[in-house]
Amino acid sequence: MTAKITPLAATSPTHRAPAFTTGNPAAIAMTRIAAWPLYGGAASVMRSRDLVRGALTALGLAEPAVDDGVLMVSELVTNALRHAQGPYELRLRRGDESVVCEVVDGSPAVPPLPRNAAACRTLAEIDSTDDQARLEMGRGLDVVWQLSGGRCGTGPTTTTCSETAAKAVWFALTL
Repeated sequence: MTAKITPLAATSPTHRAPAFTTGNPAAIAMTRIAAWPLYGGAASVMRSRDLVRGALTALGLAEPAVDDGVLMVSELVTNALRHAQGPYELRLRRGDESVVCEVVDGSPAVPPLPRNAAACRTLAEIDSTDDQARLEMGRGLDVVWQLSGGRCGTGPTTTTCSETAAKAVWFALTL
C-alpha cells in the first residue's frame, strides 16, 4: 500500500535544516511538506515505512534511495519507540537538492551518533554479526549513518500537535 502525501498549508513555515557536514554551521532552507503523528507500537513502524515509501516515490527518488529511506525511517521510529516517550511524529522537509526525514519524540535525551566512518560499523560488519544481542540493539544509528552517507543528526524541536519540547533525529537523501 502506497501512502498519500498530505501537503501542509501553503503558509507552512520554512525551517533551517541542520547542516549535513560535520562542523559546517551553514544550513539550507527547507520547507515542510508533510507531518504525521505516530501513535506508538509496531503499527507505527509499519505506517512510517508506508508513508516514507509513498512520499519518496512521489518526489521521484530512485527505488534504491526509496528503499534506503524506508529502512532508515524504520530504524529511527523503532529507536524512538524503544528509548523515548511520545508524542511521536514523522516529518518530511524538502530543499532544492535534498529531502530530510525527521522522527520526533518527546524525550530530550539525544542519542549518540557516529561522527565519522571510523566510528561506525560498516553494513558488511553489521550483516556479519553473529551476536544476537548486537543484532537487536545498537546497530540502528550505524545503519542510518552508513545509508545516509553521514547526512544525519539530532536537534531540539517541538511537536506539531502540542508545541511540547522534543527532539528530532533525522537523515537526508539527495533528490
